[in-house]
Amino acid sequence: MTDSDSVKQLFHQGTDRSLVILFVQGEDSREYLQRMVSCDVRKATPEQGCRGTLLDGKGRILAAFDLLEISGGYLMVTSEIESGVLKSRLESLVILEDVTIQVGRYHWFHLHGEGAENGAQQLGWQSKDSFLSANCREDLVLVKRPRFHPQGFDILVKEDRKDEFLNQISEMAEEASEADREKGRILLGLPKTGAEIGPRTLPPEVGYEDAVAYDKGCYAGQEVLARIRTYGHVNREIRRVELVGNNSSGKQPEVGDELWPATGAEKPVGQITSVTKTDEGWAAIASIRYRYLSQSTEGDALIWNPGGEPELQGHLKPVFSTQI
Repeated sequence: MTDSDSVKQLFHQGTDRSLVILFVQGEDSREYLQRMVSCDVRKATPEQGCRGTLLDGKGRILAAFDLLEISGGYLMVTSEIESGVLKSRLESLVILEDVTIQVGRYHWFHLHGEGAENGAQQLGWQSKDSFLSANCREDLVLVKRPRFHPQGFDILVKEDRKDEFLNQISEMAEEASEADREKGRILLGLPKTGAEIGPRTLPPEVGYEDAVAYDKGCYAGQEVLARIRTYGHVNREIRRVELVGNNSSGKQPEVGDELWPATGAEKPVGQITSVTKTDEGWAAIASIRYRYLSQSTEGDALIWNPGGEPELQGHLKPVFSTQI
């Protein structure tokens, strides 16, 4: 699949189950989640979701998720890697509250590509422009949620319909390979657990500012993030980088490779966290030092030069924004 193909067609994720859905229900579920997670749970409605995180006491991300309200409770869409700690941490502090947390009630599907909105409309989507806007039906929830370039929709389907629904979207869309999905994620600039999000990552380092509420009651990690917001800054932030040039050595950019200012410097200013080949060169997500970001201008270039000579050059671009 070429880059031009990826914006003309409609794709689905097939049997990929890298995202897991937790169903939180009970009379006390809203108040309980409000005390536990970083987002303002009151902002999640059946028509509009929000992003959130579960943090440790130092403000580091334990799990990142999308939060959606449905009839009878809340859906938390998170990575399979993080689902265990999210479920266990939430369950561990339930004492007398009427709160239960289940996995497996809903299954995640995804449509992406230039034809994603048309595909969603075939499933009953009514056009809304905002990130995480939702259409709730009895058997599924449609959510405007880009995960791969250029746009996409999550479909959260009840357990008893998952096989039927997989057959339905397989007739509508082409199954994207794992490599194509990873390429689409990097082109979109979406951080991933295990790549951009690690055990020491703070939400502002990976573009999750919208997932943190500073004007609600206390929760783990809030004080640390409030101090950073008021008095300082994080040391690194992620950006997209499109690298092009004459790669004469035959080497390829890899995760962990350093990026240097084209103007010269004693130390690298960034490190590649994700990278993929494109028609023009390479697309990457990189963790960039805040000092460089605060001093650089839009035209400043970064270089990748593992052999000591500049081989690939690129400019920083924003990562995924929730303002779609």
